[in-house]
Formats: sequence, C-alpha cells, structure tokens
Amino acid sequence: MAVQILNNKIIAKPNNSLTTEDGLKLLIVMLLVVLLITLSFASRGAWLVLPFAGLELMAFCYAFYSIYTHANDFESVTIDAENVRVEQRIKNKVTSTVFKRYWAQVNLKQDQPVNGLFAKSKIMISSHGEEVEFGGRLVTEAQRQKIVQELKQKIKNIT
Repeated sequence: MAVQILNNKIIAKPNNSLTTEDGLKLLIVMLLVVLLITLSFASRGAWLVLPFAGLELMAFCYAFYSIYTHANDFESVTIDAENVRVEQRIKNKVTSTVFKRYWAQVNLKQDQPVNGLFAKSKIMISSHGEEVEFGGRLVTEAQRQKIVQELKQKIKNIT
C-alpha cells in the first residue's frame, strides 16, 4: 500500500495502478472476448453456456465497480500545534476525528491469533476514552511499526 510521510501529515492510500479509463477499456475487451466465445459455443448448439456467461459478465462488472468505488479511499493523520486530526474516506463516506495533541496517544495493539493464524496489529490513536484505528486495511504489517514511531515522534516534537 502507498504511505506518504510528509512534514506533519501521514497519508495512506491503496495502490491504484489501473486508471478508471483503462479499467473501462479492459472490462470492454474482457466482455467482448467472453461474448465472442459464448456466441461461438451457442452457435454450435451449446446454448446452455449463455446464462453462465451472463453470470461471469456480471461478476466482472461487479468486481470493477467495487474497485472503482474504493479507488479514492484514504486515511490521513494531520498534526498541528494543538490537534491531531484523523480523517478516513471509505467509499464516499468521510469521517474526521480530532484529538488534543497534548493528550493524544499512539499505540500498536496486537490482536489475538485465531486458529493458529497470524495476529494482526492495529495502529490506534486515542485520547480521553475515544479511540480511532489508522490504516486498518491500507497499511501493511511491515509499515505499521515505522508509522507508529513516526506518529509518536511528530506528536511529541511538533512546534
């Protein structure tokens, strides 16, 4: 995932290597290929492939729709002289939580392993009983430790 560490801001975004226009072109090419193959089989008497091809095309469309709706997702932490602001955009919903910098704490919490699988860690920013997770699905496990150190340093040393 793409994480940008700026002066007093950390931004986490998903990697989007496929633009909307390129995604639409790819989807059209895939639809044409599936349609060509399906019509070829249907013309030879295997008409039962038509409903399954329709399901396949709907699955492709849904996958690309899902990618498109999450293309602009982000999470950011902005630190200024008095506040720590955590903003999150998931689909079209934007939330913002503000903590007083002096009281804000950053912790790396470890989940309990389930069925012997790896435990996932979470970056939690909290103050006065309120807690917000940062980078839950946009930050890799390898990046979490570095981000926690950066956030603690920036909250402590802001001027």
